[in-house]
Amino acid sequence: MTIREIIRQGLHYARTCKWLWLFGFFIGITSGGSGAGGGSHNGGGGGVTVGVGPVRLPIPTGATQELVGRDVITHIAPIIIAVLVAIVIAFVMRFVSEGALIVGIARARQGGTMTNREGWRAGWTHWGVLLRIALLYVGATIGTLVLVAAACGIGMLAFGTIGAVLTGIVAFLIAVPWLVTLYLVQAFALRIAVLENRGALDAMRKARLFVHGRLMHGLKLIVAMFVGTLVISGLGLLAMAPVALLLAALIPVLHIVPVIVLGCVVLVPALCVLSAIVGTFRSSVWTIGYVTQVGG
Repeated sequence: MTIREIIRQGLHYARTCKWLWLFGFFIGITSGGSGAGGGSHNGGGGGVTVGVGPVRLPIPTGATQELVGRDVITHIAPIIIAVLVAIVIAFVMRFVSEGALIVGIARARQGGTMTNREGWRAGWTHWGVLLRIALLYVGATIGTLVLVAAACGIGMLAFGTIGAVLTGIVAFLIAVPWLVTLYLVQAFALRIAVLENRGALDAMRKARLFVHGRLMHGLKLIVAMFVGTLVISGLGLLAMAPVALLLAALIPVLHIVPVIVLGCVVLVPALCVLSAIVGTFRSSVWTIGYVTQVGG
């Protein structure tokens, strides 16, 4: 397959398989007071006093700061908890959605469809193994970068700055092909694990054998994913640009807050759809790249 054919097929499924957009959305977005301290101070500035009439009771500054701190924590803690919960949900949904998209695209290539319930079932069935594959990939990548840094450090100690630079160049020339290969292995391993119901290590081993002799095919998929993502994002943002300019022109008339609210109502759904299409496209490129090689 040529890069153009890969992009064309990926765009076709991203555009027509609207029943996958919910899962594509998660792929797309995961490719982020009390006035006590400001009360009336006495003339000496040594503390804060409160009271009624002639009776004034001093409150130590430290106590005031503690009250402020507790008040800040009371207001900030729910926000922090909500953000952490959102991050955990997005993290889990990243792998649930990947599994659903892989099954959905493979089924679409055979002329079938998939309901949301079937997508959720497929995603929840495979999200654990997809997570383990991702962890193996991250661990291998970090290990590679540590080795590169260690090689540069040894070159620095042995030969100084020139040695570090030369060692870094050699390490870079070795590490880049290796890191690209790792990326290809994990991308295909995700498909193998879901479509062939294999464990993480077994899928990684088969993916390594699959990549052998297909490195150029994998590079085509990387280029197709990158170019297609740029095209979709560029066209989407270009389509939304007139709306954004119109909203900006309304600021002197409606003021900033109503325009922001109107912008959220109009542009946020459009951005969500754009993210869903991008996520569906990115996942479909790799699924297409795998199933066409194994005769799916």
